[in-house]
Amino acid sequence: MWNKIVEDCVSCFGNSRKYGWSKWKYTNNNSKLGLYVNIPFCEKKCFYCNFFSIKYDPILVDDYINALVKHARHFRGRKIGSIYFGGGTPSVLSLNQIQKLLQLLNNIFDLTSLYEFTFELNPESVSKEKLHLLKSLGVNRLSIGLQSTESESLKFLGRAHSFEKFCDIYNSARKEGFDNINIDLIYGLPNQIVEGWVGILEKVLLFDSEHLAIYPLSIEKDSLFYKNDVVIDDEIQRNMYDETVEILSSNNYFHYEISNWSKKNKESFHNIHYWRNLEYIGLGSGAAGYLNRIRYKNITDVKRYIRLVNGNSQRIKIERTYISEKLYGMESIILGLRLLNYGVDISYFSSPRLSGILLECLKNKMLLCQAGKVKLALDYVFVSSQILLKFME
Repeated sequence: MWNKIVEDCVSCFGNSRKYGWSKWKYTNNNSKLGLYVNIPFCEKKCFYCNFFSIKYDPILVDDYINALVKHARHFRGRKIGSIYFGGGTPSVLSLNQIQKLLQLLNNIFDLTSLYEFTFELNPESVSKEKLHLLKSLGVNRLSIGLQSTESESLKFLGRAHSFEKFCDIYNSARKEGFDNINIDLIYGLPNQIVEGWVGILEKVLLFDSEHLAIYPLSIEKDSLFYKNDVVIDDEIQRNMYDETVEILSSNNYFHYEISNWSKKNKESFHNIHYWRNLEYIGLGSGAAGYLNRIRYKNITDVKRYIRLVNGNSQRIKIERTYISEKLYGMESIILGLRLLNYGVDISYFSSPRLSGILLECLKNKMLLCQAGKVKLALDYVFVSSQILLKFME
């Protein structure tokens, strides 16, 4: 059976996809790592969010930055290919805090091969001065949490900014010279209709950003929406997704990952590093990392994280999983299938269990196989989680 699957794949089984770019070129070179820095502070928590975060406190943040830098020194000299500051809301940091942290990290890591440096921000916590500082310190990609252009939707989501504030920050970022900007959006809110979502999307397209990350609203456990029994409509969300695919494809955006679209050659380099199952360092309370065959997560308690780092404790990591060859293969399938234009090499499906699942998915046209690569069928991208779960043990 396995030989037949391989034969079909190599001979381009199924319909081929045509994209406007060449295949992603990135070798599995462990000498260049990703670096994720978690800033788990927010002015307020959005109603849909269940990420680990606490309220911004300038004194606590000063202590946290000192601990982050001390933690980072454990990896001194490591060559970094991409940096991603996420959270939380990294842009809540003050000018002095941003400058101190970025300059110290620059002195610790080898950034001579740094390709991409992303900094997440929310419009209400950004100033022109912060944008200027970020640009001067090497940040070359911004990810802005817009979520919606409508005041009522922003209020419903618990966002603290207005659309007008976003416009001001976006235009300021362009004037500052940022030429790689992602905009985050959420669709499928209760009582939102397809036509309303299309209007939001068309308004966002006027900004001509290089990248769009677009997610259906999901009700996550421990979020305020979950506690308040907020209900979403899967069928309407599917219709909105279909409209999104059609509109963005006609506006020169390429659907390269399940929830991500970009202009040509503007894919998120750092996130593709994750989806290719390559190694990265996770710094900060609540950060995850993958290094030396160990996947780990740091403690989700800022004050305890600070105490443990200052005490040189090894208990910073609360989760540690050794990635065996078998587990690596399964993870590579689950992560790699998210990359719609690249997929997963067929060699990862060689075990009897995985080849059996693959054959079933090929017969049902959930997956396609061409030139030795297995990919999600476009009609099944919206329900991809159901397919990915099949490969998990």
